[in-house]
Amino acid sequence: MRKTAKDGATSTNERGSRPDYGERDSKDDGLLSPSFRLLRVRGISIGAHWSWLLVFALVAWSLSTQLFPRTFPGLADRSYLLMGAASAVMFFACILLHELGHSFRAVKEGMRVGDITLWLFGGVARFEGMFPSAAAEFRIAIAGPAVSLLLAVAFGGAAFVGRVLQFPEPVVGVSEYLARINGIVLAFNMVPALPLDGGRVLRSWLWHHQKSFTAATITAAKAGKAFAYVLMAIGFLGFFTSAVTGGIWFVFLGLFLLQAAEAEARYVLLRRALRGLRVRDLMTQNPVLASPHSSVGEFLGRFVDVRGHSTYPVSDDGRLLGLISLRLAGRVVPDERDRTLVRDVMIPADQVTTLRGDTPIMDALSSLRVGLGRAVVLEQDQIVGILSVSDVATALELEEARGAAADRASRGAGAAVWVVVTLAIALAASAFYRPPLAVLSPAAAVDVSDDISIEGAPVDKLSGKYLLLAVRIHQPSALGALYATLHPERDVIPLSAVAPEGLGDQQYVKRQRNLFMQSRMLAAAAAAKAAGLEVTLEGTGATVLGVLPGSPADGELRRGDVITAVDGTNVSLAPELGDLITARPPGTRFSLTVHRGDKDRQVQVKSALLDRQRPGRPGIGVVIETRDFNIDLPFEIAFEEHEVGGPSAGLAYALAIADLLDPKDLAEGRTIGASGTVQVDGEVGLVGGLSQKAAAAEAAGAQVLLVPAEEVGAVGSTDLNLTGVQTLDDAISALKRK
Repeated sequence: MRKTAKDGATSTNERGSRPDYGERDSKDDGLLSPSFRLLRVRGISIGAHWSWLLVFALVAWSLSTQLFPRTFPGLADRSYLLMGAASAVMFFACILLHELGHSFRAVKEGMRVGDITLWLFGGVARFEGMFPSAAAEFRIAIAGPAVSLLLAVAFGGAAFVGRVLQFPEPVVGVSEYLARINGIVLAFNMVPALPLDGGRVLRSWLWHHQKSFTAATITAAKAGKAFAYVLMAIGFLGFFTSAVTGGIWFVFLGLFLLQAAEAEARYVLLRRALRGLRVRDLMTQNPVLASPHSSVGEFLGRFVDVRGHSTYPVSDDGRLLGLISLRLAGRVVPDERDRTLVRDVMIPADQVTTLRGDTPIMDALSSLRVGLGRAVVLEQDQIVGILSVSDVATALELEEARGAAADRASRGAGAAVWVVVTLAIALAASAFYRPPLAVLSPAAAVDVSDDISIEGAPVDKLSGKYLLLAVRIHQPSALGALYATLHPERDVIPLSAVAPEGLGDQQYVKRQRNLFMQSRMLAAAAAAKAAGLEVTLEGTGATVLGVLPGSPADGELRRGDVITAVDGTNVSLAPELGDLITARPPGTRFSLTVHRGDKDRQVQVKSALLDRQRPGRPGIGVVIETRDFNIDLPFEIAFEEHEVGGPSAGLAYALAIADLLDPKDLAEGRTIGASGTVQVDGEVGLVGGLSQKAAAAEAAGAQVLLVPAEEVGAVGSTDLNLTGVQTLDDAISALKRK
């Protein structure tokens, strides 16, 4: 919310501000002036700055290409595009409603609304006039957040009803996004830091408490500057935690809020210093006049280094004809100065800024900002004085010295206020900052029994359920990480443990999806071999997808390398590389044949124990997958799609497929939870996150839980019939025994 200063008003806005010395046309307002008009609402002009177009495009693009595809997979590209565009339009409509909430309340309080501009950091409502009272400022400040709260509740309710009544996913998705984003707008704006709405609420309370608008503004502006520095610190931290884009945004937002808070403080000091002063109090009275009929040479000879001024009104009868400055006169070449008259080079009267003697200085300041920084003072069309920016600056120095004592006499904000402000800013910072951590939490268990279709081999209908147990992994805010540490079913781990450096968000998601799809084919191959059927695997090497920082491979291998041999032994499949490395003790030096670009080269790498990758087993620190991977099965198999990533579903799928192929009923009507990677030879590998998966299995009504034998201890306390297995045959035997 921004107010153009008139009669001593402050200049403020929703996300920031800068001083606005009096009423003027919006085209002079550079940064915040609208580039084009959109519509009018109750006489309020609504426009947009060019920067709004950029943000609008970025919001629509990020929603349609990232958020909605991740949240609602399987929709058509056109649906995502429409969802992104609709959400961007409605988001800025919500911002506009937020600003109209401020504006309509201000009108009720007796203030006049100029216009509303949409721009880079949201919206700006331009008001004119001083707040009538502290209570009025509170009501105006809180009106915008109240609108955002109502919008968040309304869209949240719409999303809930849509879920219950099974509305189309695009409708539900847009509603959920708008509910969430309005909640974020509400929370951010209520941080008690000027110029945010929360800062205005804080100032209104301080104004009422301290009985001084100036002291209240200075205190609230200090809170604003503190919050700005916190935002910039969050941004700089982002540069070191792979959140570069978000980091840049926080730095820019912090810089803007810092400038805005400083501008609020400067303006209120200016207003106090010039309070009650009028043009006649500061103008130079009876200024020396220049004759229009004098030559430029005569003018320069008469006024240079004599009068101590640089600009003079031009008149021959006391009426203003124009304005001449030493600079304008000096532009005339010396040979022409005696033949050129003052009237030929002066600024004409219709282009000269004029003021009346009873004009308040605060209103006069905007006039002094244009042209030569001078204004001629007229009374009944006669020149009575001239006012310059330097005249005002001199008065400011005197009045600020006098006002310092008044500030000291005002009532202090109190320690309790700063405690509340500090806690609020710390809470906001912990909600915005995302440390390089990941939270593991239980995901809903999924029965894979109906996901599998087999043709070309005899199968029996399953009598029970085989649960795919997954873990939800997300990067939390600092506040979310703190909450997760207190939650018994959640674990906090380093982000690098699940997303190695060099694997960006999109690449990581793609990699996890590929691992999931590959794990199902490996499960089918393992189940087929367990049933005595022939299976053939093909591949052309192990492709490096990422390198763990600080691992033996760091600096030796890079993403895109293809490892084709270890110490002369060919590597066709990714698991073969792991088998060759783990077969020898940690510290063993291996010679890897690596295909990089169009050449093969030898790379020497020493193995080590890597707790983040395979606890207790040696490794070299690479994330790999099989290049040109293919499995030749003795039957045709198809799977339903699931938005799941990673290889840990392998054991559940292998058991379900083995049950379909085995004449004996393995499930016997039970609900069976299983988690573990599966190789073609039936080996069950480590997965992690088992305490969360056990919780998901219990919630889904499982009676049995099968996990890798080495991770039984990681499950924790559970009422499930828990069994650790090393191979698929072990798991099948366990089901037959139970």
